[in-house]
Amino acid sequence: MTSRLGFVIPDLTVGGLQAMVVRLLRAIDRDVYSPVVYTIDTGGPFESDLADLDVPHVHMPRGEGIQPAHARAMARQFEADGIELVHCHNITALFHGARAAWRAGKLPVLFTEHDREMPAPWKHRVLHRWLARRVTKTVAVSERLRDELIRFEGFPPERTAALVNGVPDPHGLVPGERVAARAQLGWPDAPVMLAVGSLTPVKNHEALLQAAVAVRRRVPDARVVFAGDGPRRDELGALADSLGLADAVTFLGVRDDVPLLLAGADVFVLPSHREGLPLSLVEAHAMSRASVAFDVGGNPEVLAQGETGLLAPPGDIVGLADVLTSILSDADLRERFETAARARYLELFTHDRMVDAYHGLYRELLGSP
Repeated sequence: MTSRLGFVIPDLTVGGLQAMVVRLLRAIDRDVYSPVVYTIDTGGPFESDLADLDVPHVHMPRGEGIQPAHARAMARQFEADGIELVHCHNITALFHGARAAWRAGKLPVLFTEHDREMPAPWKHRVLHRWLARRVTKTVAVSERLRDELIRFEGFPPERTAALVNGVPDPHGLVPGERVAARAQLGWPDAPVMLAVGSLTPVKNHEALLQAAVAVRRRVPDARVVFAGDGPRRDELGALADSLGLADAVTFLGVRDDVPLLLAGADVFVLPSHREGLPLSLVEAHAMSRASVAFDVGGNPEVLAQGETGLLAPPGDIVGLADVLTSILSDADLRERFETAARARYLELFTHDRMVDAYHGLYRELLGSP
């Protein structure tokens, strides 16, 4: 007989949180666990993935504010579905899922914090401290995030741990793959700086464009390639034009061949203002790619400074340009970073390692009231 797990998430749009949940569901031991997914905001493209996995999806749209009726309705749904453990992803999902779990017989609650800006406004912190007491176990995707949950929101240290995300193994680069990838992509034989992610303000893509101006003074044929889409697409295109980069910047839109793009790139760039533990950076390491990022959030927990890539001080455009130029100008340095990046992925960030850790938590919590 399988144990019924309820996954509460905001929506099924394209994002790191949603991708991680779907990957976890794809790998979960279905002989032991039977999952149900509950969304509280919207559906989205990942609905088709749930259908392919034969995972039930229940949409329970929330209203504004406390909404006791919503908590009661979700509790009744948990009871009808026979849920035994509730796994909430992000703080909004926790607010709704934990209250419903309490009403449905004080079900154990596992909370995964993926990322958010802290400290939150004081009214939110009061609410989050109340929620923290109703969580059986909390895991954060980085040590930095774990420490912030304890420091700012009163999550109990003994029940709060770091559990880093992992990604499936794309098997890294093999000799000659970069040349073959570039030929397949139709990229010119010029140094490529690749950024992968949604074109949203927090990803700070304008910093890469601004840095590229300085990079091209020293590496004149360097190019920037963006994979992803979002509300800032037109704005970033206009900025590239105004900086004189129109012929050096390519916007690919959403792609489903990121490993191929990484194989063809010279350096992966993550210019975000804030990150939890960025899956895109993990994927770059898995593909043996030298990386550059700002020293924010969980970035230094993935990118080992001077070993797998280079970090620039937060928001430092000149510093970002300098580290990019260093990697693009030094093939030996780039090769050392590539080898070390792959080794770091295999040691710390494999998908199997993450799945095994969650299996362990499920076994632990299903025996905990």
